[in-house]
Amino acid sequence: MKADSTTFSDYLRVLKRRLRPALLAAFGVLIAMSAYVFLSPAVYESSAKMLIEQMDLPVELTGGIGAQEYVEQRLQRTRQRVLTDSNAKAMIERHHLYESTFGEGLLEEKLDEFNANVLITPQVTGVIDPKSMRAADLTYAFDVAFRDSDPETSQKVAAELAGLFVSSSAAQAKEEAQREIAFARAESDRTATELREREGRLAKFRQQHPSGLPDDRIRNQERAMAFERELATVDSDLRAARARQELYTAQLRDTPRDSPVLDETGQVVLRGQDRLAVAQQELMAARSKYSENHPDVRRLKREIASLTAEANASSTSAPTNPAFIQLQSQVNAAAIEVRELSGRRSQLGSALSEIESAISVSPQIEEQYADLVRDYEVIKTQYEQLRSQQANAELKLKAADSAAETYVLINPARVPEDPVEPDRVALMFLGIVLAIAAGLGTAFLLNAADPTVRGRLDIIELAGAEPFAQIPTIRTQFEIRKRKVGNLALATGMAALAFVLLLMVV
Repeated sequence: MKADSTTFSDYLRVLKRRLRPALLAAFGVLIAMSAYVFLSPAVYESSAKMLIEQMDLPVELTGGIGAQEYVEQRLQRTRQRVLTDSNAKAMIERHHLYESTFGEGLLEEKLDEFNANVLITPQVTGVIDPKSMRAADLTYAFDVAFRDSDPETSQKVAAELAGLFVSSSAAQAKEEAQREIAFARAESDRTATELREREGRLAKFRQQHPSGLPDDRIRNQERAMAFERELATVDSDLRAARARQELYTAQLRDTPRDSPVLDETGQVVLRGQDRLAVAQQELMAARSKYSENHPDVRRLKREIASLTAEANASSTSAPTNPAFIQLQSQVNAAAIEVRELSGRRSQLGSALSEIESAISVSPQIEEQYADLVRDYEVIKTQYEQLRSQQANAELKLKAADSAAETYVLINPARVPEDPVEPDRVALMFLGIVLAIAAGLGTAFLLNAADPTVRGRLDIIELAGAEPFAQIPTIRTQFEIRKRKVGNLALATGMAALAFVLLLMVV
């Protein structure tokens, strides 16, 4: 049968022909899955809810007790105290746990199995932190659960575990406070002795070196930084003044000293240096053409001599061009500013050098003094912290009976009615899906392996031509009744099996 000519009705015909083996395969998978589901041992879980009651005193009064670590951390520490090997062994022997699985021996395996079956689940809710006004998660309670194949045993062990958590919370707070007090007292005494020794060293050093302490160095450093900032400002102003002086000087060189003179036609009459430059160029051109005795050459020489005398005379006279006069005054002002700034920079450099020399007078003394002060501050900080820790631990010990964090049983463990494992409904649904897939796969696999020619499409594929005629299947009344009875029996068996499976699951 060609793959591109196969229709949905063809698939239905294939499934109809292979219905019986498909149903047998599906029934086999379904029965195997049902046997696995209902023969697997049931696991029951019994849990007790414990409320975490915080201390009545403010957290600040107890040195941040309950705030310096997460609730989950304290809960895990309490679990380690409760689920010790001795406690676990006693409960295993008392309730005869895992005897059918591990027998009388194999204590390590029993302990591992017991710890795996104990479940501690924190109960978290969202709150708003009143200090930071941010959302946070608060652990307000937790569940203590135990899993076992016997529901009554799981309830008994869960109840016993809850009792151990209740009794362990107060004892744990007292023991922790006592350990903190002993440690803080011993360390604070040792630190106090060392602190007095450091104070004596520091006082003796101050007597031996009354001057050259870091206070003077700090003041000199501040003055040095101020001079450096002012020196940087003066350097910037000096560079700007020199740039202006060079600019005005360049503009002055390109500006004529005297105002231009116009003739009757409005043309500018060349004077002074400008006319002298033009005359010199004309003389050079005339010499290239004529001899020295030529009248034009002689005339240009006389004119150049006269213009040179005029230029020398006009250099001592006052300029008449206003633009030249303005530029000349700007050049003079820039020169004065450069001289003043240069003098100020020299003064600042001298003062800065004196301060830097003063700073480097006694570096070794200051280094020794800094080491003494640093050691003194470290020991002082340690002493203050230890004293504060000791006071907090003493307050925590006083508040352990009434204000410590405790675990209160609010919902005792009950005998579970339904198992938590295995999930029979989900597994049976998976078994039905696998049975359907097995039936469909069996039908189409048998059809693909069957070389029998069935139907017009197979003949066309083999012969390459249409058949002359098609004779339909003709069944007798006996065959029809037999087929109906077989289908009815198969349907009745499937319905009965489905009903039995439904009763088992429910």
